[in-house]
Amino acid sequence: MQITTLRSGVWILILTVTGLHAQEAALFTKLPATETGITFKNILDESPTANVLTYEYFYNGGGVAVGDINNDGLDDIYFTANMRPNVLYLNEGNFKFRDITAQAGVSCDTGWKTGVTMADVNGDGYVDIYVCHSGKGDPEKRRNKLFINNGDLTFTERAAEFGLDDPGHSTHASFFDFDGDGDLDMYLLNHNVTVINEFEFASAKKKRDPYAGDKLFRNDNGRFVDVSEAAGIKGNPLGFGLGVTVADVNQDGWLDIYVSNDYVEPDYLYINNRNGTFTDRMTQYMQHISYFSMGCDVSDINNDGWVDIYTLDMLPEDNERQKLLYGPENYEHYALMVLNGFYFQNMRNMLHLNNRNGTYSEIGQYAGISNTDWSWAPLFVDFDNDGWKDLFVANGYYRDYTNRDFLKFKGDYYFEMAKSQQKADTFKLVTTMTSTPLQNYIFKNNGDLTFSNKSDDWGFTEKNFSSGSAYADFDNDGDIDLVINNQNEYASVYRNESNQRYHDRNYLAILLKGKGGNTQAIGSKIMVYTGGQVQYFEKMHTRGFQSCVTERIHVGLGSHRSADSVVVIWPNGARTVERLVQSGQLITLVQPDVPSGTRAINHLPKSDPLLTRVDTKIPYTHTEYGFNDFKRQPLLLTMLTNCGPVMATGDVNGDGLEDVYVGGAQDNPGRLYFQTPNGSFTESKQFFQAYDGRKFTDADAKFVDVDNDNDLDLYVVSGGYNNYKENDPALQDRLFINDGKGNFTYKPDGLPAATVSKSCVAVADFDKDGDQDIFLGGRVIPGSYPVTPESFLFVNNGDGSFTRATATIAPKLEKIGMVTDAKWIDVNNDGWPDLVLAGEFMAIEVFINRNGKTLEQATSRYFDRPLKGFWSRIVHGDFDNDGDQDLIIGNLGLNTQLRASDKEPVELVYKDFDKNGSIDPILTYYIHGTPYPFASRDELLDQIRSLRSKFTDYASYANARLEDIFSKSDLKNAQRLQVNRLETTYLENRDGKFVIRDLPREIQFSPVNAFALVDVDGDGHQDLVAGGNQSAIRIRMGVIDANFGQLFKNDGKGNFTYVGQADSGLVTTGDVKSMATIKVGNDPHLLIGINNVGIETYKLHEN
Repeated sequence: MQITTLRSGVWILILTVTGLHAQEAALFTKLPATETGITFKNILDESPTANVLTYEYFYNGGGVAVGDINNDGLDDIYFTANMRPNVLYLNEGNFKFRDITAQAGVSCDTGWKTGVTMADVNGDGYVDIYVCHSGKGDPEKRRNKLFINNGDLTFTERAAEFGLDDPGHSTHASFFDFDGDGDLDMYLLNHNVTVINEFEFASAKKKRDPYAGDKLFRNDNGRFVDVSEAAGIKGNPLGFGLGVTVADVNQDGWLDIYVSNDYVEPDYLYINNRNGTFTDRMTQYMQHISYFSMGCDVSDINNDGWVDIYTLDMLPEDNERQKLLYGPENYEHYALMVLNGFYFQNMRNMLHLNNRNGTYSEIGQYAGISNTDWSWAPLFVDFDNDGWKDLFVANGYYRDYTNRDFLKFKGDYYFEMAKSQQKADTFKLVTTMTSTPLQNYIFKNNGDLTFSNKSDDWGFTEKNFSSGSAYADFDNDGDIDLVINNQNEYASVYRNESNQRYHDRNYLAILLKGKGGNTQAIGSKIMVYTGGQVQYFEKMHTRGFQSCVTERIHVGLGSHRSADSVVVIWPNGARTVERLVQSGQLITLVQPDVPSGTRAINHLPKSDPLLTRVDTKIPYTHTEYGFNDFKRQPLLLTMLTNCGPVMATGDVNGDGLEDVYVGGAQDNPGRLYFQTPNGSFTESKQFFQAYDGRKFTDADAKFVDVDNDNDLDLYVVSGGYNNYKENDPALQDRLFINDGKGNFTYKPDGLPAATVSKSCVAVADFDKDGDQDIFLGGRVIPGSYPVTPESFLFVNNGDGSFTRATATIAPKLEKIGMVTDAKWIDVNNDGWPDLVLAGEFMAIEVFINRNGKTLEQATSRYFDRPLKGFWSRIVHGDFDNDGDQDLIIGNLGLNTQLRASDKEPVELVYKDFDKNGSIDPILTYYIHGTPYPFASRDELLDQIRSLRSKFTDYASYANARLEDIFSKSDLKNAQRLQVNRLETTYLENRDGKFVIRDLPREIQFSPVNAFALVDVDGDGHQDLVAGGNQSAIRIRMGVIDANFGQLFKNDGKGNFTYVGQADSGLVTTGDVKSMATIKVGNDPHLLIGINNVGIETYKLHEN
């Protein structure tokens, strides 16, 4: 007994130490093939007739499906091999698997196999296996296979009998009930295998290709019928489908389809019309998409009860691979493709956040999951049981097919062979391609719309070539495991160790049993309520890339030991509610035999929006001149031409109604609109009678009484970049004098000369002499960005004329920087208006008014450190009701490739490096702790041609830092600008300092270009509307357009809360450049100026 007791004590000690060690161990353990019995390898046999140059999708890899084929409660695994037999493994428990392929009769020995799906196709209670085929050659060898489960671990191939032996170039298939008749239909994802020239795109879009086009099959009593064309499914040969997933994206109770397309054809978002047809509404729901879209997944990543959409692309995380794989940009060609219907596409992963109102905000870069290299399979599931869905991404491509040096070598080789009339050795080319294995990614969901890369911490350290992937709880221990199909090496099996690592976290597993022809209840919706939070799931097995996940719903409960309730909405609309469900178990729910109900979700509260878009009150169409700034300075980050439309509001004709001036663009002059008693607006016919405004670009405008005659005159700021020259006359501002009745006279000699491209005008009687003085912010010197332009202080002489006084009153203002906005604000409550400025690559600057005599730069007094940003607009108010003026200043935001801090700033280094008379601005930013130039090799050499001899190939530039590009002497005299903050920022005026306060994260989704202060709920507090976006930007940066107009409620203490788009009612798309509030009749309205569009109007519903 004593020995037994001792041994027990020692054993307990060992367990305790092991438990402590588990807290530090990786979350996943990769199990060797010798332990699992899974010895599958997807071997690719490259040859002169079979390689990536004869079949472009040669390295796309195989799929993997998970399902319980014998209903023993253990998920089994089926792998597809492109060139070898497929393999089926039976799960025998405790991560032991047995190859039963031969016995089961499911090897698919011939043909090129791609995706695989497990579903109970014939409704007999056993999952069947559907295998897709592709490749070039005989269509008969491409016919897809349907293996019907016989219930005894054997299968019978019956695709032709069911009508599913399609001979197309298939990638994957998804089984679901699209028409609500109780059985499973099927969407077949296909792709093209031939090259289509760009001049053929328009005609190709109108064709249907029987092999390349996607197809929709309707289940008619067990026979599948192709209804693609009648159902509105596109079947053109431009489709290179690589991912398909099904979900109810608009929560109307009907299943919709998302298709991710490689290459030029945009992705499809097919919205179910509830009558057997679909309409592709991708352009209505999304503002931009991935270009080389690969795998995709749909899941509720923020626990708001609505599904979000994630697509993969091939943008690398590290600088070297970015520089090796990224080619030259052609902005004009990109714009032409958009114009021709191929939409805004960019090469990076995209996370589309559901706004619950028929729109999505793309926030992949904000979330930290935009750059995962050549990626295939995304899978959202809660790996660590904390109640938030994490993300796995399978990664890798066997050869660096898009390496820019290889592409050049290939082109040169083919040219030389043709020139010498020799036959090209294609296979020789293939063998020259490098092969770079890549690490798979796994991200932890932080619960705040961001993800943390946990690949190393969680045990995914190996580099390989992974493609299809699936998840399941293979050992039924309450955490989710992973299986991955790799090329030319064993499949990976990862066991999740969450139970050992997180002893305080719980789980719940849910298995649904359906009725009729949908025994797995595919398409069901599950809500799990715990501690005031809801987790939402849609039961769909086809996910990621060419793969199929477990049919069990896995719910991480965190520290909760039970779920308050589990609600299931079944495919027929019936509802099941289970209350106080204990954790740590698998529950099986059976679809009830009740009449069908609505399948739409109604668990979310409905409320009337706080703003309502109304018919455009101001009939102005804003049209940009169309100048391509990147042609003039190839290294610009964004265009500088697109300034407007700006707005000025005021009663200019004395009728008690507010009127509006809308600023114009070059060749499209601004307009003045009078408000009429019935709430409409009419254009002033008199306004520009003696004035030709076509050469100007309006950058700002203010109604101000410059001549003290008690009416509002108009000051219009001239800005832009365009084709303007330095000191161009078109950059001189304009002053219009009002006769009191709304008739304006242009005074071309009314202002001192200031022919600089400017951004803003700030008006105040800063010297308290009874008239209005003016500050003008200099924005840019056209053609010489980012050389500092001049800014101006004009003192009013009392008669409407002005004198330039910058040098005497505020000499430090003259070259303060590239100003974007300025406001006169009494910062220190001494009764004198002070000046606050912001700009691009500028600190926020404060100039204190010294009794109207001087403006003293006092920035260091009000800020503990300089806050340098891509600042845009300033709004001020007493947001916390403490009696002083606080600031909110728009910035670039956090949804870009750039990140900035004091330690790792974004830097702009500039001079005329090649001495050709033009300024060369070189942007650098940090990647993994090292600053690199943002410009690709092609972009840099386009600006500085003398560097062509130095960087003769892409490899020589791939790791180049600034000091590798330029000599010490070149850099010694170069000018440097920095940005250390990208966030739109709230600055509370507190005890003589401006102190940063938090704003809701949503304001960082896009650049903020405009603000309005409103009181939407009648509580007397200033609420905030923010507008923004940027589409005139480098292609590689990609359009940033996740802001649809954002409303933030203020609690009166300066705490702002984001109001969701569905609740705010704001649905503005495009680049917002200005906002204004006016009364139309007696009702408050919000005007929003949208670049290249016009004015959008919202009515406020004040309580």
